[in-house]
Amino acid sequence: MSARKDYLRKLDEELSAWDDKIKKLEAQVDKATPEDKVECVDHIERLKTKQKLARKKHEELEQAHESVWEGLRDGIDSIFDDMISYTESIMSKFKD
Repeated sequence: MSARKDYLRKLDEELSAWDDKIKKLEAQVDKATPEDKVECVDHIERLKTKQKLARKKHEELEQAHESVWEGLRDGIDSIFDDMISYTESIMSKFKD
């Protein structure tokens, strides 16, 4: 299997896993203090936006010529880095 196909398969798995992570985060927001809740909801909305962008980039990657897919991969990796950052920010609100 080519590196691109491997990456696309991994990306599919990651995007599915993010569906579950976002649902869990949404459930935890109910436990947040009122002042933290606003920030958490904002971060979750940003997560959803980034996830939609990652799905769009996934589609672009599927259609991309072999010579440009690595540049697209870097952009997708950056999106996931942002998503991880938002998640860490939310989870910090629940640490004692």
